[in-house]
Amino acid sequence: MLLEVVDAVTQVWDADAVGVRLSPMATANDIRDEDPLSTFTYATRELNARKLAYLHVVNPAMAALEGKTPPDAAPMQMLQRIRQAWHGPLMIAGGFDAETAEQWLKDGRADLIAFGRKFIANPDLPARLRTHAALNADDRTTYYGGGEKGYTDYPSLAQERGQAPKACVDESWR
Repeated sequence: MLLEVVDAVTQVWDADAVGVRLSPMATANDIRDEDPLSTFTYATRELNARKLAYLHVVNPAMAALEGKTPPDAAPMQMLQRIRQAWHGPLMIAGGFDAETAEQWLKDGRADLIAFGRKFIANPDLPARLRTHAALNADDRTTYYGGGEKGYTDYPSLAQERGQAPKACVDESWR
């Protein structure tokens, strides 16, 4: 199905304007793959042949980067296989801080590092990364909640320093 969708999309847009995001080894919603290494290596090779703009991969080693599990060889092997099979720009997301992102770029494991949850929790993430400031921890219990809580109430550096007013999502100040 993945390749059929990509082929259909590239009938409308040039392949160099299309990117794909993969989540190898994901377990959300009880997703399971008995042989993810073969599946995602094959998918990456096929996507590479289509000369897309980029491949965006959710880091299968994210839990290890975040310190939740000890490092496991399988996620790193998955990333190595994807890196070998993909010849275009490779974007990796998940579990990075400033130091690990920089190291992965220096090591050539990725061409770009994407920050999703860290951007939600840190409205001024580029400034925090540039200055090596501490990052706010994200609150996963607020994801997809439909309200401002967890999206617009994380403090910026300026707010933490008293240089800007703090957010008030419950409008109690009115």
